[in-house]
Amino acid sequence: MTNADQSRRRPFSHQFHRLWPVLKWLMFALVIAFVGRRAWLLWREGDVGSVTIHWPWLLAAFGLYGVGWLPSVFYWHQLIHRCGGTTGRWDVAHAYFAGHLGKYIPGKASVLLIRAGMLAERGCRPGVAALTSTYETLTYMGVGLAVGLALAPVVWRQIVVDLPAVIRPVFERPMVFGAAVVVVCILLVPGVAKILGLIARRLTPPVISIGEVEMDAVRVGMESQPMLSEIEIRASFLLGWCFVFVATWLIHGLSLGCTLRAVGAEASLSDWLTWTGDIWSASFVGFIAVFAPGGLGVREAALIELLKSQPGISSSQAVAASVLLRGVWMAAEIVVTLALGWETRRRRRLQIAN
Repeated sequence: MTNADQSRRRPFSHQFHRLWPVLKWLMFALVIAFVGRRAWLLWREGDVGSVTIHWPWLLAAFGLYGVGWLPSVFYWHQLIHRCGGTTGRWDVAHAYFAGHLGKYIPGKASVLLIRAGMLAERGCRPGVAALTSTYETLTYMGVGLAVGLALAPVVWRQIVVDLPAVIRPVFERPMVFGAAVVVVCILLVPGVAKILGLIARRLTPPVISIGEVEMDAVRVGMESQPMLSEIEIRASFLLGWCFVFVATWLIHGLSLGCTLRAVGAEASLSDWLTWTGDIWSASFVGFIAVFAPGGLGVREAALIELLKSQPGISSSQAVAASVLLRGVWMAAEIVVTLALGWETRRRRRLQIAN
């Protein structure tokens, strides 16, 4: 490529980077307007009188959501220590939940920057914190992908009416299909472990510690930690945690079930797997919608369409459950972050006093 070609490409790239924030917010505004209008129409068309709020079920959904993230917290803590960090569990948990709130801040790296910044003075290099946080997110979503594929015949059978002849046998034998997905995923874990490491390094933004953070790093001996390019996660370690992450998706699916009961829907425990598949599908759509902070609006739109097609759930209840679920989960993130912040500060005061 000649210098002239490079000079012509640079202005276009520069203009795109300048216009992208505007385009992103424009797409987000259009999505919110469309989803809001769609939700309002479904709310009015449905049986509004069937929506009755039961607060104990909302409280159960609140608690289940917080508990569901514990595997992620422990996994991230293990990753940090495998990479030479010495951060305690309480500090890791506080940074993890605070990072969740960062997904509502513009900028896809906000979550990583918040977590890395909070752990910079707590025995973990910012680069390691960011890299391991990226790895945790990829593992969580990767397990979710496997769970979503395994549950596809359960979730999508109620939505897809005219299935192609090739796919129809799969949806008629959901147990066999789910077992096959699990076996294939287990066989792929060794290769996935290496790929996840490469992707995590690629996606992790550069995080540089300066000033006092660098001095603290020297004092606690973090200069002896391995280079980011040298960090490898063993397949056996990843496989074990993949099974644990299945529990996260199941618990979050149960949180959705409690929210459905909270709005008066006919939700039975026999639908647990369906709820889990619904949560994965909606979360995945929101995850890939990079223009929407926290998948706001996009996840709700997907969840509404999934729920309203299921028996025992009116369109009004589907709208109410989707909106309330966002509110309950956000409230849980705020409350847990504040509680963990108070606890970590209390422990630090005790350490100083002793």
